[in-house]
Amino acid sequence: MSAPMSAPARASALTRAMRWLPAGLTAVAAALLLAWPSLTDFYSYNASYYNGIVASAAISAILTISLNMSMGYGGLLSMMHTGMQLLGGYAVAYTTVKAGLPWLVGVALAMALGAAFSALVLVISLRATYLYFGMITLAANLIVVEGGKSWEAVTDGVNGIVGVTPGGLSKTAFYYVTLLALVLTYIVQRNLVRSGVGRAVMAVKESTDTASAMGIRPTRTKVLVFTLAGAIAGLAGGLYALQLGFINPDVGLLDNGLVFFVGLFLGGIGTLAGPVLGVAVIAVVVELIKDYARYTTLFLGLTLLIAMMVIPKGVVGTWRGSRFGRPPDGTDAEPSGGLPESVLPGAVDREVPALEGRGLVKHFGGVKAVDGVDVSVAAGSVHGIIGPNGSGKSTTVACLTRFHKVDAGEVLICGEPAPDRPWAVAESGVTRVFQVPHLFAQQSVLDNVLTGMRGREDYGWISAVLRLPAYRRRERASRAEAAELLAFAGLGGRAGQLAGDLSHGQKRLLEVVRAVASGPRVLILDEPATGLVPAEIDALTRLCRAFRDHGLAVVLIEHNMDFVMDVCDRLTVIDSGKVIACGPPADVRADPQVLDAYLGRPDLVEDLT
Repeated sequence: MSAPMSAPARASALTRAMRWLPAGLTAVAAALLLAWPSLTDFYSYNASYYNGIVASAAISAILTISLNMSMGYGGLLSMMHTGMQLLGGYAVAYTTVKAGLPWLVGVALAMALGAAFSALVLVISLRATYLYFGMITLAANLIVVEGGKSWEAVTDGVNGIVGVTPGGLSKTAFYYVTLLALVLTYIVQRNLVRSGVGRAVMAVKESTDTASAMGIRPTRTKVLVFTLAGAIAGLAGGLYALQLGFINPDVGLLDNGLVFFVGLFLGGIGTLAGPVLGVAVIAVVVELIKDYARYTTLFLGLTLLIAMMVIPKGVVGTWRGSRFGRPPDGTDAEPSGGLPESVLPGAVDREVPALEGRGLVKHFGGVKAVDGVDVSVAAGSVHGIIGPNGSGKSTTVACLTRFHKVDAGEVLICGEPAPDRPWAVAESGVTRVFQVPHLFAQQSVLDNVLTGMRGREDYGWISAVLRLPAYRRRERASRAEAAELLAFAGLGGRAGQLAGDLSHGQKRLLEVVRAVASGPRVLILDEPATGLVPAEIDALTRLCRAFRDHGLAVVLIEHNMDFVMDVCDRLTVIDSGKVIACGPPADVRADPQVLDAYLGRPDLVEDLT
């Protein structure tokens, strides 16, 4: 007779079993949807009505996936998705009814119009912040609705276009068309999100500056995700017109978008399955309360309010945050292996500075933050930049990496003039880690490192969505490189853990590893030792020395003098925006001007001498 399981063992077994619950429910739901027409035909006298409910829900889920790609993953507040649905509906209606072309041509036109309209709106509002961008999309939505009312030659005005049909398809066949469209849309969303393209999109959403510092182009990334979301919204609009048999301007009213927002937030914004699950729940409940249809808007509003108060992450997000849905915690591991060859700078010309600033000037009004700074960082060295708080250290680095436009002076990377955009500087080989830690907390440790590699990946979004051989080869290589980097930093046992669950010191190490993953020639670390315990500082010291030995130039902005003196080959001291000393640590430590401006406290002098 076997011994009874202990309480921890039972809990572990339950957790493992519960991890399979989403997959099991998905399989059951898929089987039910495939068999649904047969079930309704057997059990109901009004099978077409119930088939239509599911088809309508599938079309709503497609539009909600589009909204999720825009808001959940792209961080772009869109109030024009009902307008894009209307635009797609008009494309199909005009193509099939007025032009007499096949409905598939209309669907293709709907997707093209949705993509073009979305791209146009984004391009003209690139400088708008989150809320103002939302207001611009609201205005765009109103333009589409009013255009539908006024352009009678194309839209038939307020009455709309009737007689829209999916030429020759039965209602049952069209039901399966909508299911297929939903499956394909979900696959596009999943494949994009789980690729370097999707990781770049989420990086831009989290922090444009951080993404730029890794060589990700924010504007191009935003245009891509919003354009793709527009194409999917156009698809939903085209199917919607085919499902209803007509299209009129009322479809684009913002009131009709409430179900999509409620479904998205109820299911979980920024999750793959959330939009589908949320819309499914709403469709079922709306059907159950159809006898009280006049209260539907009230119900949806209350549902949205309760969902945001009780489960702000939605059903799927809440599940992922529970012990059943979250990845298991990782384990500490000793550093092992070496740096992958692909992230090393290759042949290094030590005669030419890896990074150089000449006569840098940056004034903010009457404040001379940087006032004629010269700094030269040799390849294969660790160069420290120190000075009192507010002395201009971080501003100098921002000038070197083009996050600030200099008022005077020049920046050279390996002897060549530096580009004028931060992402282009990163592409040229200069990667920056910011003072304030910024990881993608809800992504795994491994995915954070993979994000740093986006600038070196040579596939586009089509290859990622279709999982073409070029994508698969690069993804396998990237994952292998990321695993080597994590092992080198002693984080190999935590690759699958959420980055937000790491300790502060582990997060800082992960940021450094993510930066190195971009394959830089110069690595800039802004106060990386802040908040680290001695063991973590030792690990950071080992990493900096290893980077130097492999030919990287490392720039440290730091206040921890023991760490700086131990690891740096050369120091530049800045005070009040000017360089007051530059040289080996021993010389700088003894410089009277440095002692007076920065190291003049008796306790510091005693520690350093």
